Amino acid sequence: MHDHIFTTRERFALFGLAIAQAFLLLLILLPAPRHSEVLRVAAPARERVQTRLSPYGPGFEQELLTAFCTRYGYELRWVKADDRAEALRLVADGYADVAVGFGAVPGEDGESQPGPAALDATYGDGAAPPAPDIAEASMADTDGTPGFTLAALLARLASGADKAPPSGLVASPAYDHARPVLVRWSELDPATPANAVDRDGGDALSGDGLRSALLLTSWETPGGPVLPRLLHPAGGPATAPGTQPTASPDATDAPRHAVIDGDTWRLWQPFVAEPTAGRATGKPLSYRWHWRGDDATLAPRLAEFWRERMAPADTLLDDLTERYFGFLPESLGMPDDGEYAGPVDIFDLMDLMTVVAEKLPNHAPAISRAAAQSGIDPLLLSAVIFQESRFDTSARSKTGVRGIMQLTQSTALLLKVNRMNPSQSIRGGARYLRMLWESLDDLNLDPWDRWFFTLAAFNQGPGHLRDAIKLNQDLGGTGRTWRELKDTFPKLARPRYHVRTRYGYCRGYEAVAFVESVRYYYYILNGLVALSRPEAEHLAPLLGTVPVRWPSV
Repeated sequence: MHDHIFTTRERFALFGLAIAQAFLLLLILLPAPRHSEVLRVAAPARERVQTRLSPYGPGFEQELLTAFCTRYGYELRWVKADDRAEALRLVADGYADVAVGFGAVPGEDGESQPGPAALDATYGDGAAPPAPDIAEASMADTDGTPGFTLAALLARLASGADKAPPSGLVASPAYDHARPVLVRWSELDPATPANAVDRDGGDALSGDGLRSALLLTSWETPGGPVLPRLLHPAGGPATAPGTQPTASPDATDAPRHAVIDGDTWRLWQPFVAEPTAGRATGKPLSYRWHWRGDDATLAPRLAEFWRERMAPADTLLDDLTERYFGFLPESLGMPDDGEYAGPVDIFDLMDLMTVVAEKLPNHAPAISRAAAQSGIDPLLLSAVIFQESRFDTSARSKTGVRGIMQLTQSTALLLKVNRMNPSQSIRGGARYLRMLWESLDDLNLDPWDRWFFTLAAFNQGPGHLRDAIKLNQDLGGTGRTWRELKDTFPKLARPRYHVRTRYGYCRGYEAVAFVESVRYYYYILNGLVALSRPEAEHLAPLLGTVPVRWPSV
């Protein structure tokens, strides 16, 4: 017998059959493709869009966008836009679907609502005429630098820096407001700062460091762009991150100015060097989303999404505002009837930075071990310690709590630790926080609300926390958010309310102050790391023990 010799045709047939079998096998083994639309979002690299400093989530705007994408099955994709005009043009020309993250001065004709023909063409970072209070205030103040005046800077914000939105764009209702703040620095900055990075090293919008993250409107001078300088860790000369304090060759004594949106100012002020006075420049900026009105699929969905956000029963915007801005001290706010923003408590911040540099390193191993064992972010644990004792191992309160974690005697006995031994106190305090966290499992809380509830229970006890939850529900609330509970807790100090509770009188106002202070210090510690400040060297050893799924652990 002779071996069969395949003809060319047979060989091609066998080869084709093999390919078909392989293709069928792939169809069987591979998961079905996921059909999802892409939502292209034109946005600036700013703190309210994608946060660099905050540990409380990916960013205010990003969470709003994620809620929309989850609802309608979109995949979120970012398109970098340096200013509002560029973002709107990207949407108008079809390179992006939505523009977000920019505040604008409202027009005199009122605020538009979403709809097929609703074009908000009367307002913009520069579309509306300047308000009288802006124009009158600005004419009397110049900075003495040849080529521009303060009046021109304010005019850039209020009367023509940006064009009106291109025709055909639809605007959402105004969902947030922040007054623009005029900030001045007395000197030019040193060299361009290094890019700020978050704890995970991410930078999805590929921003240009502090400049793109902070400034609403930058002002170019002969010496270069105006950039705010960061607070020096020892209170000496201020420097930009990653730079040496070298003088600019064109430096002068003339003041430098920048206009910053109020929310950004409040978030960055703790890290900005003196002088920190910021002056309100007129009407509040209104934040809106913009999209094309002729998109038959996307436009109705966006309109529906914002109708739901404006419904009285919807709390998404309120909850996000509380999480990203609610912990900031009132002194950092911009009063409606005041001219200047309150200064940051510089002494409190310097105390925090001194403690981080001088005391925290001695306790870093104990903090890392306790945080790892209890599944807590070591920076949050450090913020609790700073709030409780300023890392004073012999601290003692008039109420009888003692040690670096300010434990009561009964709590120390329960945890079987010596509260005057720093390492044992830290371990016991971390375990107690975890116990309180686990005791709230029945409430089905958002992870961050659950941690804020845990901190309140750490301060005033789990019984009083349950009283506050029950009282809030009796008063018509859900009892499931810190936004609600922070208004209810202080009522437990008033007889008309605490007589209705199981555990009676409680210094609920202290619980609120404690939680908000810990949230603020936790934010500062994360910012120190994100900005690669000198203190980050002492905090870096702690970051290796951050739980993988934090804060949902």
